[in-house]
Amino acid sequence: MVQALLPLLAGFLAFFGILLLIFGIASRQRRNPINEQLARVVQTPRSLEEYEMQAPFMERFIRPLILGIARGFARMTPSSSLDGIQKRLQGAGMQGRMQVSDFVGMKGLGTVAGLAFAGLLSFTLHPELGGAIVLTAILGFLGYIAPDLWLRSKTDQRKTEITNALPDTIDLLTISVEAGLGFDQALGRIVAKSNNTLSREFGRVLQQMHLGMPRRDALREMAERTDVEDVSQFVGAIVQAEQLGASVGRVLRVQSAEMRVRRRQRAQKLAQQAPIKMLFPMAFLILPSIFVVVLGPAIPRIVKVFVPNAPL
Repeated sequence: MVQALLPLLAGFLAFFGILLLIFGIASRQRRNPINEQLARVVQTPRSLEEYEMQAPFMERFIRPLILGIARGFARMTPSSSLDGIQKRLQGAGMQGRMQVSDFVGMKGLGTVAGLAFAGLLSFTLHPELGGAIVLTAILGFLGYIAPDLWLRSKTDQRKTEITNALPDTIDLLTISVEAGLGFDQALGRIVAKSNNTLSREFGRVLQQMHLGMPRRDALREMAERTDVEDVSQFVGAIVQAEQLGASVGRVLRVQSAEMRVRRRQRAQKLAQQAPIKMLFPMAFLILPSIFVVVLGPAIPRIVKVFVPNAPL
């Protein structure tokens, strides 16, 4: 009897189990999309420490340290030197990307790095006191002038790019002006069609003119900012033509021809300097190797002649 009831009991329990499962799934609370959206938007405000800890280590520690060192060196630097650094940064095209305090901080960090490297070498090599002092002074000085050398190379590179781009740019200006465009519209066309250092400088000139600065003042400021002789001559000719009422197209054509002559003369000058610049590597690098290859096999015989008993 009991064995006959067991299948019924098992079926009853299975039925009620499935029924309870269905009721549980059906009675589960439905998600409200509006409440979920509000939960995403309305979040618990984070503390200042949590925001600071989420920032990278470079932003949390290294950059404030560098800025603090830069401000300290900037306070100790005379104002006249800061003005000179500002002009040099402007001439290198770093204005807006690097502040004077950043450059002073680079010099300070370079000096500290040079002194630290000198201390490490002194601790490793154990030189005498005089040698350690000389090594520290040399490495500290190199670390101090390294940013200046980098900035000078940037300035020279920028001047070279402007000088090389000026003749072609003046040609395009001449064609545009002779085609009927005004000088300002021709500058705008150059800025729109070219992407080099000189076109960006012309773009800055147009921005200053749109802000109300006279054309001659904007051009003169560009010549002072670039500090390139050819640009200064070009700006002087344009300003003089504007003051005298001369034809800008004719002035541009004359300037274009003169700039090409100047570029040819610079190329000839570099070609004439090439033999002198090749003298040092030839004398100290190429000729010793040739002497070793040519005279090397004859050295044992020469030594045998003059020193018969010399071991070879």
